[in-house]
Amino acid sequence: MTTNPQGIVDTLAFDTVVEADAVPGPKVTFYVPTEVRSTTADTSAAILAAQVKTAASRLREEGLSEEEAFALLAPVRELVSDSTYWRQQSRGLVVFAAAGFHSANRIPIEVADDVTVGERFHVRPVVPVVENAGRAYVLALSKNSVRLFDATRNSIEQLPQGDIPTDFDDVIGELPEPQLQHRSIGAGQAAFHGHGGADEADTMLTEKFLRAVGEAVAARLGTARSQPLVLASVAEYLSIFRSVCPYPVIHDEVIAGNPEHTAPDALRSEAWKRLGARSEAVEKEESERALTQAHNGRGSFDLAEIAAAAQEGRVDTLFLPRDGQRLSSPDASELADEAVLATVRARGAVRTWDAWEWSADAIATFRY
Repeated sequence: MTTNPQGIVDTLAFDTVVEADAVPGPKVTFYVPTEVRSTTADTSAAILAAQVKTAASRLREEGLSEEEAFALLAPVRELVSDSTYWRQQSRGLVVFAAAGFHSANRIPIEVADDVTVGERFHVRPVVPVVENAGRAYVLALSKNSVRLFDATRNSIEQLPQGDIPTDFDDVIGELPEPQLQHRSIGAGQAAFHGHGGADEADTMLTEKFLRAVGEAVAARLGTARSQPLVLASVAEYLSIFRSVCPYPVIHDEVIAGNPEHTAPDALRSEAWKRLGARSEAVEKEESERALTQAHNGRGSFDLAEIAAAAQEGRVDTLFLPRDGQRLSSPDASELADEAVLATVRARGAVRTWDAWEWSADAIATFRY
């Protein structure tokens, strides 16, 4: 669970939803529009209460007894009556329920009032939340403060500090004299005396600080990562940091200025402004590659064929429009759910694109 300007955001453990979906029996999915402001709490709770009644009726139609339907929906009913919970929301709520399983998740995207009952969970609307693209690290770096964040387009979470230095003094220590007389800079580096070398000494100390932070960040995140890192710092730090930090994907545009007092959500917003052009370029490159593979028989534009291939474990990457309204029919929505669940179950990747220029409901590339 993360608290930020998007409200309370839960970490959606999508793998557990996928596992529960594979168990035979009816699945119920609730989507409830919510707001961060607690003034709408009663309205949102009332929406879920009405959805529970609808779901109970549909479960009976699916052949469950009244007792079985009541037991399946009991955790959701408890949620309806939890007034504290409803005062701590994000922009949307999704609840997955099945016999012996339920998962309630406050998510940072808007959703429409909807309840579905069927043989699988309705997951397509949450793909933008769980897809393994659309994430970035943000490093807010100043001499008085070092903070590392993990951000999506809609949320941001500060990561534990661990071994990452907290500030300049954590690396350098307190300066005994303004003129740096007789200060030992480090192995293989000269000490500076008097005013003449002060600027050069300061530059070397700054580089030592940035190197220590960069190496600690790289050790923390790993060097074989594709998630971009956006630096928030004074502009002159960027070139030095990129040269001394082993992390392989440091974005080439800085959030310029002193970030010491910048709110996390402002950092998130500024990071995605800078990553936007890159994201569009990545989507264009991905789409061209996927289209080429599909045209060459190593993929498909047909959602029914894609869903069948996903069930066989053949889908490498599934691409869907980020806007679910672009799906052509309810049948297409059900096939999209099937394709997403089966693709993730077989360790394939799922992507959503903002710019969807094709009449097809989906595109997929195949492993074989």
